[in-house]
Amino acid sequence: MRRIGLVAAVLGVGSSAAMAQPKPTLPAELVLSGDNIIDVTISGAALRLEVRPEAADAPTLNPDVAARLQLKPGMLAFSSMVGSENVNGNSAVHKVDYGAGAKNQRIFWADRASSTLADGTISPASLPYKRIRFALRAPIAGESDYRLPLDNFGFLGRLGVGTTLDLDGEKVRLQFSLQRDQTLVSAPTGNWLSRTRAGKFSGQPRQTLIYYGIMRPTREMALAMPIPVGPAKLTSIDVRYSDYGDAPGIAADDSAGGDSDEIVVVGKKDKKVDLRIVAGRRFLQGCSALVYDMEQRVMALTCAVE
Repeated sequence: MRRIGLVAAVLGVGSSAAMAQPKPTLPAELVLSGDNIIDVTISGAALRLEVRPEAADAPTLNPDVAARLQLKPGMLAFSSMVGSENVNGNSAVHKVDYGAGAKNQRIFWADRASSTLADGTISPASLPYKRIRFALRAPIAGESDYRLPLDNFGFLGRLGVGTTLDLDGEKVRLQFSLQRDQTLVSAPTGNWLSRTRAGKFSGQPRQTLIYYGIMRPTREMALAMPIPVGPAKLTSIDVRYSDYGDAPGIAADDSAGGDSDEIVVVGKKDKKVDLRIVAGRRFLQGCSALVYDMEQRVMALTCAVE
């Protein structure tokens, strides 16, 4: 009996050890390229999310995905204005697994699709990695790293992450977008830059995709006083010239044949303007990598300077 009991005990220990599985871990750095899409499991469903530097911190699912998962709205909802169009959304806390076990995380979803490439979008700040590296092109000789402080913008990170520039006595939020070439600003920001950086319209009106599938009229504006950002300078931006806000207008560059009397927006001059610039891929064309170091709170650019 003693021998049988000993064997049973040994077998019990062995079976428990066999059943114990090592806890999965994620690497310190996630490297993204191409469409910047990751696999994730939300509420037991396998999904694909597009990682965008300018996206809201929490995963934002497309409406058809939210309907398929039968997501129930929680106490926190949101509403965003894109020009004259309104985008309404809801949120709730669900189990999210990036490959190291499911944890509770707040999920957003709206009545418009946030991504045409995946089931939704997500910010680098929402991912469980110390660093998120966007590989933009192959590295070349002579590149250097340029570090900028990393900030979270908006309530619950609704405005994503970026850095804050001190320009002409004002705080200006700077973010990057890898989905478009142009650098975009709102009409109030455009008017402020026209006054402080001697900006003038240099291009003709055109329709530009902003987000949630909404197109808005924009117009290129050249800056006589470029904005230094890391290794390079912003010399031109696209202004959403029909937006609401506080602004007296932007002059046109006569050489482009523009209307110098065009009034962009008229509003109360004492209203505080939210100054924000979203720089596109064209500005990053000299860079091989864009890195968000969530642990060190740094946004780094690896670029070659001509």
